[in-house]
Amino acid sequence: MMKPLGEVASVSTAYPFRGKVDSEAGGDVAVIQMRDVDPDFVEGPPNLRTVWVRNEGGRFDRHLIRKGDLLFQSRGSRHPAMVAADEVRAIAGSGVHVIRVDPAFVNSQYLCWWINHPSTQKRLVTDIARGSNVPFVSKGDLERFEVPVPPIAVQRQIVEVDRLRTRERVLGKRLESLQQQLVDSVTLSVAVHNRSREQ
Repeated sequence: MMKPLGEVASVSTAYPFRGKVDSEAGGDVAVIQMRDVDPDFVEGPPNLRTVWVRNEGGRFDRHLIRKGDLLFQSRGSRHPAMVAADEVRAIAGSGVHVIRVDPAFVNSQYLCWWINHPSTQKRLVTDIARGSNVPFVSKGDLERFEVPVPPIAVQRQIVEVDRLRTRERVLGKRLESLQQQLVDSVTLSVAVHNRSREQ
């Protein structure tokens, strides 16, 4: 069943900072920026804490990101998403939308998988994003963007399959690296041994 994303999740835009945001001494709230949204690290990027600001008077309280929220890159030539898994006080900076799912309808990891799927990314770039210099996906367009919503059990199965595929890919790269190291070691040993015999 296809549903507009706005029916299964809420979308909020970045905190409206005035101008460039720099780290403040004693900052206690992290500002998530576009460079923090890494589709290859789908659950909590390692660099969420790049910029810190002070939450004076609790001005950021209602904008704080919760564990399980999706961080969506709204500007640029691509529009990846990731799940905020870190327990860190953070808000979205410029170019980042926050998607908060309704768990009765959709699983965070499933929605992240679907947004990052090549076919979805192609649709976002060609059909949804606006602007030629710096393409932008607006809050309203994202809310109207239709999402396939199978039963939660099926969503979890898809997430698990994708997780296993990702793990297989990582292990394959590791195995390839180890094989290359072995070949390099053996061939170097043969070369050195033959050189010693010639001398």
